[in-house]
Amino acid sequence: MKIPSSERSLDRIVNYINKTPLIKSDRLSSKNQNVFLKLENFQKTGSFKVRGALNKVYSTYFNSEIVAASSGNHGAAVSYALQTKKIKGRIYVPKSAKESKVKKIESFGSKVIRFGDDCLDAEYEAIKYSKINNCQFISPYNDYDIISGQGTLGVEIYNQLPLIDAIFITVGGGGLISGIGHYLKTLNPNIQIFGCSPMNSSIMINSLESNEIINSESKETLSDGSAGGVEEGSITHKFCKKYIDHSCLVSEYDIASQIINSLNYEKILMEGAAAVAISSFLNMKDKIKHLNNIVILICGGNIGNKTLKSIL
Repeated sequence: MKIPSSERSLDRIVNYINKTPLIKSDRLSSKNQNVFLKLENFQKTGSFKVRGALNKVYSTYFNSEIVAASSGNHGAAVSYALQTKKIKGRIYVPKSAKESKVKKIESFGSKVIRFGDDCLDAEYEAIKYSKINNCQFISPYNDYDIISGQGTLGVEIYNQLPLIDAIFITVGGGGLISGIGHYLKTLNPNIQIFGCSPMNSSIMINSLESNEIINSESKETLSDGSAGGVEEGSITHKFCKKYIDHSCLVSEYDIASQIINSLNYEKILMEGAAAVAISSFLNMKDKIKHLNNIVILICGGNIGNKTLKSIL
């Protein structure tokens, strides 16, 4: 099966999302290189995740309870998408999920169930519940409609900047980079795709050289939106192997620094997963001086007050 058209997916969801800005960063740009930030922190629910969730909800007929699992952002996205259809869902989150993200899920009407120590624990429990109770499970990444929905970001970015040379994207389960990578590489195979993760939790990046997902233990990270295990056999693994040209891992210090610097210089509040992409660009900047137009995807802005205070 192929990834469905992201252009058609954008037509399907356009009335329910924000077309987010693509702005040039004077701080990150240099004389011979333009660096742009794609601000999905200004998206509905504060994250890119709403694109995939809406595409799934509006391309599927549901005749049973809808279940999802998430570290926070996907859960809020599904809850919001269901609310637009006046439906309530059942969202599983790990016990470590940030309270701010749990409240956002609940604000759109869905029920939150805390389970396990990791997002993969919550995901497997949600899948188990769905099978036992004949419910519809909406994966955060292991789904063609979800991937196509995330790919609508590629459509927007290309329309805003056709001469793009490279893009930095944070990788968790791989749905976002699979969708954007598929769309952009289809239009221009020379566009360089950089996959970025925190050193403390980089399951997909660490699995790129393998024929299967290697779910090694993750440590706590500020990039909670991308953290945790990946479902075994996920379709995103083959797409990540196909579309990611380069990968980069960053430290917790780097992530915290870019949350602070982005707030001080660009006046943009972003979550840890978004700061991972900026940190990766800065770590690789000297190696990509030949690339003229760089896009860094600011994937979300859902950072809790406690987390923000701890790093300021």
